[in-house]
Amino acid sequence: MRFVIYTNTDWEAPPRSRHQLAYALAKKGFKTTFVAANAMGKPSLETIRVNENLEVILPKFPVSRRLRYRTPGLNEGYQLWLFPALRKRFDKDDTYVVCFDFGGYLVGKYFPNLIYYASDDYINNVKLPFFIKVYTTFTQKRLVQTSKMSLATARKLVNDFKEVNAKSFELPLGAPDFNPGHDHAEILRERDGKIKVVLLGFIDKVKTPVSLLRKILQIHNTELYLIGPVKDDILDDLQPAARVFRLGVQTGEVLAKSLLAMDVGIAPYYMEDSNTGRTPNKMWQYLAAGKPVVVTDLPNIQHWEFPEGTVYKASEEDTFVQLVEKAYQEDSQALVAKRIELAKSNSWTRRVDQLLEYVKVNMEEQ
Repeated sequence: MRFVIYTNTDWEAPPRSRHQLAYALAKKGFKTTFVAANAMGKPSLETIRVNENLEVILPKFPVSRRLRYRTPGLNEGYQLWLFPALRKRFDKDDTYVVCFDFGGYLVGKYFPNLIYYASDDYINNVKLPFFIKVYTTFTQKRLVQTSKMSLATARKLVNDFKEVNAKSFELPLGAPDFNPGHDHAEILRERDGKIKVVLLGFIDKVKTPVSLLRKILQIHNTELYLIGPVKDDILDDLQPAARVFRLGVQTGEVLAKSLLAMDVGIAPYYMEDSNTGRTPNKMWQYLAAGKPVVVTDLPNIQHWEFPEGTVYKASEEDTFVQLVEKAYQEDSQALVAKRIELAKSNSWTRRVDQLLEYVKVNMEEQ
């Protein structure tokens, strides 16, 4: 058994669910190929070896990814070129394709062992012209219908998918498989009167509640650290500016070191967010570093239960701010250990075990 992770994502992008799943499968000993989003150029495939079990295929195509993937005709033309080329490389009976691209609906014609994995509500996540939304709704529905099994990180999406494919299941996002490498006393930062709050992710005013960040900054001696791409002028709205720090995009050990220097990780969202598939990936990264998490109590996590002192859920802004202070004040070495254990029990390695069980029950024994 080998796996092909088909995506519309750059390999060099900040790690997302498709990157983490690819690494976890390879770590489990499965030969894994990550097919990245296409770059511009004459049609060709470049292969990059990451480690013994993981490789990346970088396609080149004359049309940019952003124009191609939502445009009828261009999208199909790309797939009719790419999938036969991939089929020549991989035995279709031995290969399981995990498709993260909601527009990649033709892949099942070439690889029967197809799994569609939705880590977001791609269709409703952004405002689209009507005809594009109709097309993307069609491509995702066809993909779910033709998959032997569909997975989603949110219960709402699973319920939607079950209307067209009974073999649809929840597979939540997981924690990164890095070890903090410090004892619990070191992870618990020495109290110095400051509360270092970190926000990790894609940060902009459209999806990030600016008013909530302002309220957090009103807490005495709070410092706000932003890790990830900042896409607009959100920094102009955060005062006092001297207590806001932009650290840029970080991954791997650099990210781990930054998180270890923080006190509280936050995952703030708008409760009325149109993205019905929203679940907080950053939450697991904070927990893996032993840090308490304050998160907006999104509909898709309201059925999740967490040990006390690990994840604090808030349904409105004032409560969110109060929980940031509470998480800082009641932190302890015992809670650090509890969070790290929670992350380990929900790691991407564990998610792979769950994926393999789904495959065994729903795809192999037919």
